[in-house]
Amino acid sequence: MRAVVAQFIFESNTFNPVSAELELFTRGGTWLSDEKSLRAWSVTAPSQMSGSLAVLEAAGWATAPVFAAMCGSPAGRMSRGCFAAIRAELKARLQAALPADAVVLHLHGAACAIGEDDVEGNLLAMVREELGHKKLLVLSLDLHANLTQRMLTHADAVTAYRTMPHCDFVATGERAARLVLGTSGPRTRTLAKVAVLIPPTDTSHLEGRFARILARARELEAQPGIEDISVFPVQPWMDIAELGTSIVVTGTHELLARQLAEELADEWYAQRHDWQTGVLSWNLILARLAIKPALPWILVDSGDTTTGGSTGCSAEALKQLLPHATALPGEVLLWVVDPATVQHAKGKASGVFQIGEPRVEWAAEVIYDGPGRYRARGLAYTGQEFSMGPTVVLSSGQLRLVVSSEPVLGADPALFECVGLSPDTALAVQVKSFTGWRAGFQAAGERGLVFDGPGCSSLVFSGLPFHAERRANLFPLNENPPTPVTLWQSN
Repeated sequence: MRAVVAQFIFESNTFNPVSAELELFTRGGTWLSDEKSLRAWSVTAPSQMSGSLAVLEAAGWATAPVFAAMCGSPAGRMSRGCFAAIRAELKARLQAALPADAVVLHLHGAACAIGEDDVEGNLLAMVREELGHKKLLVLSLDLHANLTQRMLTHADAVTAYRTMPHCDFVATGERAARLVLGTSGPRTRTLAKVAVLIPPTDTSHLEGRFARILARARELEAQPGIEDISVFPVQPWMDIAELGTSIVVTGTHELLARQLAEELADEWYAQRHDWQTGVLSWNLILARLAIKPALPWILVDSGDTTTGGSTGCSAEALKQLLPHATALPGEVLLWVVDPATVQHAKGKASGVFQIGEPRVEWAAEVIYDGPGRYRARGLAYTGQEFSMGPTVVLSSGQLRLVVSSEPVLGADPALFECVGLSPDTALAVQVKSFTGWRAGFQAAGERGLVFDGPGCSSLVFSGLPFHAERRANLFPLNENPPTPVTLWQSN
């Protein structure tokens, strides 16, 4: 028996007007298409592919890892050229490896391109319709995926991450492999679409409301005829059709799967008035920063999270902290994406800089000028390499600002360490990530100081330019959606 395994991870924010180009993968992230490199990568950077290969090979299957592309950061829609190149490469690598008894695809589930709102559905259809693969097709997804009927029509079985922040990549790959090894008979995929958008800051698997939904899914999943129940608090910054939170049940018991999907969807929908953004006022944040704790505070830039597909260009934290730069009781490490400032600072010892968007003026010294490349060392994306491109560090008072040319998944201490800063001893460290910092910095939730500001990943969903259809049919854009839960089953 033989399985072909591929991985493609990209997440879109359709409110970000900047298109993603291929360099986001080839230069800023991961792009591998030869078996030797893929097998080496699966060892040094634990991933979904790592988990699938290990389980399948332990069961005596032959495996063929054929492609891995990981974005350096979520962004806007992929350009037509970027998506065409990725699709063509994936198709060519799969075609060369087929036929096989199974194909395992590790995708994100919230990727959009110009002209294609359902990239994952497109790729799954390509495997079936263009490559003619009629045997088993197993899909793993990020839990922020936007599930579509097209995805579930083509995939035989589905699983997803069960952690937020995400630190179960390998375990997810292992589950996908066990779905390959499991039931040989026909399976049903049941989709319960819940008409809600949930603040990512209220979706921790460690405690609270979302943790209870995950625990309930595990209880229901234990019933005979049910193989997997995955829950998806969708990436909310996509203005596309079929947007919504989802539950997917994979199993052989069609009637029971429908019943369980509806039951869990109703429980989840009933939580909607209790969800919290966690956003704090700057007065409260400054009061917290007045005392240096044993471990650094984490300043969470919720309006401009690169992990949510925003640009990373907001310097809101710098703006708010500048009046207090000399009075703070320790260093505060900040980060912004601003290639123009990087170029302006090149070769200078100091200067007056116009930083971010909107611009913040700051007179500062240049204390670092060089590459911004690092390998994540936290509990999420461990071992993955990221590149911020040419990078400078500006300094004045207690403020240290990393200015990068390119966005990255900036929720790991290595981002600051690679430019000579010491996040472990700082008063506070800024991240452009909702919850990834809890894994990256191995930090308890109470260390997070969440603030709002400019950017396209705002937690105030009503302030985003959603289409009228989404405004009419999704909570909290509409307090009372006309159809709270919609059910669908594969044939």
